[in-house]
Amino acid sequence: MNISTCFGFFYKGCRVECTRKEARIILDGKVVGISKGATRSAIEQDIERVIAGEELA
Repeated sequence: MNISTCFGFFYKGCRVECTRKEARIILDGKVVGISKGATRSAIEQDIERVIAGEELA
């Protein structure tokens, strides 16, 4: 595990690894998106977009 990882959590089957600058959204062992959300709720909204098949800007 990278020492820059601040925290992580699971949401709707996705593992999320958060650092100071970004949150990596991991599904089935692959990074499927990177969120720049500053709060957990913003990150969860980005996960919903990834699940729906939308691209994250």
